[in-house]
Amino acid sequence: MSVSGGTRNWALVAAACGATAVAVPFLPQLPAVASTIAGSASVLAALLAAWRASAERRRSHALQLHSEELQLQCKQLRQAEVGHSRLEQQLLQAKQVAEAATLAKGEFLATMSHEIRTPLNGILPMLELVAQGPLDMEQRSMLSTATESSRQLFRIVDDILDYSKLEANRLELEVTTFNLRETLDGMLLLMQRSAEHKGLHISLHIDPSVRLSVRGDPVRLRQVLGNLLVNAIKFTERGSIQVRVKRLGETPAQHHLRFEVRDTGIGLDGSQGERVFESFTQADASTTRLYGGTGLGLAICKRIIELMRGSIGVQSHPGRGSTFWFEIPLLKVIGDLHRPEHLRNARQVLLVTPEPRLRQRLELVLPTWGYQPRVANNLQEALERLRNPSLSGGWHAVIGDLGSLRHGAAALQRAINRMDDDMPRMLWLYGDASVPDVLRENATLLPRQLPDSELRNALTANRGPSAPQASPAAVEAANAPHLTDKPGDADLTGMSVLVVEDNPINLLVAQKLLGAIGCNPDRAENGAIALEKMHKHRYDAVLMDCQMPVLDGYAATQRWRQHEADSGSPRLPIIAMTANAMAGDRQRCLDSGMDEYLSKPISRSQLQTCLQAFKPATPVSPTVATMSTPLDHARAASGAPAAPAAITAPTLERTVLDELVEIAGDDTHTIIKLFLDETPILLQQLQAATANSDPRRLGEIAHSLKSSSANVGALALSEAARQLEHAVRTGTLAQPASMVAQVIAEFSRARQVLLGYQADMRGEQLPQG
Repeated sequence: MSVSGGTRNWALVAAACGATAVAVPFLPQLPAVASTIAGSASVLAALLAAWRASAERRRSHALQLHSEELQLQCKQLRQAEVGHSRLEQQLLQAKQVAEAATLAKGEFLATMSHEIRTPLNGILPMLELVAQGPLDMEQRSMLSTATESSRQLFRIVDDILDYSKLEANRLELEVTTFNLRETLDGMLLLMQRSAEHKGLHISLHIDPSVRLSVRGDPVRLRQVLGNLLVNAIKFTERGSIQVRVKRLGETPAQHHLRFEVRDTGIGLDGSQGERVFESFTQADASTTRLYGGTGLGLAICKRIIELMRGSIGVQSHPGRGSTFWFEIPLLKVIGDLHRPEHLRNARQVLLVTPEPRLRQRLELVLPTWGYQPRVANNLQEALERLRNPSLSGGWHAVIGDLGSLRHGAAALQRAINRMDDDMPRMLWLYGDASVPDVLRENATLLPRQLPDSELRNALTANRGPSAPQASPAAVEAANAPHLTDKPGDADLTGMSVLVVEDNPINLLVAQKLLGAIGCNPDRAENGAIALEKMHKHRYDAVLMDCQMPVLDGYAATQRWRQHEADSGSPRLPIIAMTANAMAGDRQRCLDSGMDEYLSKPISRSQLQTCLQAFKPATPVSPTVATMSTPLDHARAASGAPAAPAAITAPTLERTVLDELVEIAGDDTHTIIKLFLDETPILLQQLQAATANSDPRRLGEIAHSLKSSSANVGALALSEAARQLEHAVRTGTLAQPASMVAQVIAEFSRARQVLLGYQADMRGEQLPQG
């Protein structure tokens, strides 16, 4: 390339680059520069290629590192997945082990409950039956100690089992409708004797704003209150114990109530009050040595109250007593009754007492039962009110306080007895003092601290010849100056009951209990034998154990219910009698077709109350039903009088006399002697009235004899006199001489036994012949 040509070419290049002029002096050097640039480009290309190769190597290395990291993470993830799977399997196994342990604990509790209650069922009822027999004072004292020790053992066992149920979360609450006052009255009645033995006064106050009909678990409520009352009695040496119920508020569905148990006992300091609700804890170690107990009672109370969604606590000072309280919600009841504000049609009841607390109590409860209380502070006011002719409708009843009236009581009784046409029923409330015989005629004697429910029953009981006759034990138990643990309102004589039980001890206990209350027991060792007997014979009721060999009680009941459905037979009452006492056991019995549930150990009163609900109008024979003769039908149709009925009551009920001893002391000898001296005179008058055909006089003497004999426990004589009186009143007295002879025979037997009782009290030997 020439210079001029090269210059021209560079000029074109410069123009293309936008230059307007090129310095001529530099033009000769441009070819060299271009050559140098061309060499540098080769170097740059080589460098670029090397850089690209290096970058590719770096990228490849980074990718390799990233790949290796991802592979490591994948390996770790796979290992974690394996670990998680293994952990999940371990957790599942642990869960299954925990569930199995809980199930095993529950089964263990059920087994322990059954196994502990079974031998207790052979102890407590047998001791109760022994107490009904002839015992001297020392034997009765030893028996009382054994009975109380057995009951204490039973309470401790129940505490441990209840606490175990709470720990295993197996304690369930029931929801049922109940009357708050009747529930609390029943609890105080159970505790009253223990309190009185220590000279303590126990009382109940329910705020008037508290609704009495509620829904909740009355069994657990009684358990909590029972624990608090037992502790109050245990730790109080003198003074009183009060149970108070207050209304805190309400929601559309619930009542919020506060329960308090106040005592005047030893009290607690602040630190002790914080610990008493802990498990196996008491105020201090000396408490257990001095007073006994497991330390579980208050812990159980706390857990139960928490289950009820409530709270519990204590307010106390050492030496000044304690107030244990708990607050719980209870469900409302549809149709809950309010206290009536207007009682225009209420029946009038006269209260004769100056004592303000008794008056306040009765003025609160009587209107809720439909009675209008009127108050007389003394005898003179009472007599004026009774003579008031302007009172519309007359008086339904007079309730007199013997403790305040004293000598004026007899005058009031005579004034009421003279009111022939509209004579009100007379109810005497007695305390510790003895009751004169003159006040027993045409009156009902009631303990001053009796539950309100019993007072209500006394006010509403039927009267007169048309009223159904109760058993003499029931009538005189209410009228006699003592409290009795034996229910007397259930006459189960002749009721046929099949006992299905594989345990020979429990079978013997059940048969003895049934015999003691007048039933005819039959036996079967398992469900299969029971079904055979139930097909062959007629029974009024069946007591069915649940756990038995061959065929258990559940299956036997289900088969019998199916038989009834297939054959159209009437329903036979089947009552579970079992040591299974865990949550759900009662429902399982009912689901299998049973009608009721009794948990062992079973007391005589429990069994009697339960059977009374299923008592038929006419008990059947345990074999074949008795065939009626044409003469029987003719007598029934014509109302012809029948011969004297057989006497089933005991000749002497020793518990009546034992309680009389507790009240009257040495005066019991005088009472018995007076009865034995005066009764022959009454019997002579009975014979004279029979000879003179004077039924009115017969009835009067029989009534007097019925009452006096029941007061000394001569129940067979009382029953014979009652039959005679009833026959006179109803106009069915066909064989007066025969009935009087029966009364005389029963007195002869009672006299011999009463003389023996007196000899036992004195430690003498009764002369023979």
